[in-house]
Amino acid sequence: MKRKQDLASHRLLSLTEEELSRIILDIHDGPVQYLFTALSLLTRIQNEIAQDPERADLLPELAQVGVLLESSLYEIKFFLGTFRPPEFHRRALLSVLQGLVIQHEERTGNTVELTAGELPDHIALPVKIALYRILQEALSNAYRHAHVDRHWVRLWSKGGCICMEVVDRGQGFEPPSLDELSDTLQETHIGLRGMRDRVALLGGEFHLFSRPGEGTRILVEVPASV
Repeated sequence: MKRKQDLASHRLLSLTEEELSRIILDIHDGPVQYLFTALSLLTRIQNEIAQDPERADLLPELAQVGVLLESSLYEIKFFLGTFRPPEFHRRALLSVLQGLVIQHEERTGNTVELTAGELPDHIALPVKIALYRILQEALSNAYRHAHVDRHWVRLWSKGGCICMEVVDRGQGFEPPSLDELSDTLQETHIGLRGMRDRVALLGGEFHLFSRPGEGTRILVEVPASV
């Protein structure tokens, strides 16, 4: 019975990512395309007005609209890049995490030092998804709440398991009880509970170490094959 529940949980992780992919495709094919078309039309109108001195007074306002459209497109494209599953099926775990690190550095200006030991050739899809999402959440939390500009990430294998450690030397905090509903109402704690639950679904271990003024360390250990 437990084995069936575990398999169902692993399938659920994959289905969640697939549903997210469909949502992102809808965003790309809908609002992104509308914004791109509007921006193209705006550019054409600006060019036409530039040839007619009598309407030149409209150029500053049209330029402002253009800036807003470009900003909207940039933010939506960034959203797509953040949540689009990066070919988990075909890419190695290390490659996927390196891509996430580069994306985080470009967005925040922070530095992430990623080191990796020898990893198995085959790592199950739910494991890749979980570690990607956990690192994504950990880096985001550290950037928003720890007030640091440098993070350390370490990846290695041990006895058939994949281990990942994420460390910052920020302001730290008192770790909450992730089982209490009142704690999960806070944004940061929701993210922490999500990390913990992803690890639990894979039959792994999740550890959170933090104290005020002493930074934060997250340690995850999950089976490579599930």
